[in-house]
Amino acid sequence: MTNPDGSMPPSRLTPWRRFLAWMNMLFIDHSMFRFFFNTRHAIASDCYRSSHPMPYQLRAAQRAGVRSVLSLRGDETHIGSNVLEIEACRDIGLVLKHEPIGSRDPPEREQILRIKRHFDELPRPLLLHCKSGADRAGLVSAIYLLVEKKQPLAVAMRELSLLRHGHVHQAQTGVLDHFLECYGEHQRAHGTEFMDWIEHHYDREAVRTSFHSNWWANKLVNGILRRE
Repeated sequence: MTNPDGSMPPSRLTPWRRFLAWMNMLFIDHSMFRFFFNTRHAIASDCYRSSHPMPYQLRAAQRAGVRSVLSLRGDETHIGSNVLEIEACRDIGLVLKHEPIGSRDPPEREQILRIKRHFDELPRPLLLHCKSGADRAGLVSAIYLLVEKKQPLAVAMRELSLLRHGHVHQAQTGVLDHFLECYGEHQRAHGTEFMDWIEHHYDREAVRTSFHSNWWANKLVNGILRRE
């Protein structure tokens, strides 16, 4: 990972830069709210999900046996949460990979293929996260259950839950549910497994144009909750 100017970030943060990263994480990246709900949830015996973990939560995950982290955000170094995560993972020996995906558009085929490769290559137990832990983490958790654990779609889609994880399917983020629902329709008609559907049948534009969100839910997610 490089800085925007192409230079490599320092392997260790200075005390001042670490302080600035903490301030950014808490007040710009909204981690102060995640003190209250950023818990690690097991989706399988070898995979967990959370919102963006703070350094002490990464250390707790490592002590619990987690060996790698898959961030569904970018690796931009102007985001304090990223800077502190990169340093913490280096310090405690966690493998960290970034695979940024969106929460308001169907995923690209290549993104799903790369996520599958991460599943194959990253040491487990694995912790995956986005910013809030509600939307992108929910989608990738569902994909993990479908692909790695061969769970039924109905079981996998519980990872996109309002009550358990704060996911609002009526908002633009509901396009992630719709993406899986479109797979479900194809599966019921043809018996196709998920990765075969992704590789040979997935029509991203058709999924996008057939989804419609509600204005009030968008105001909640985008304006009040300020989800990424």
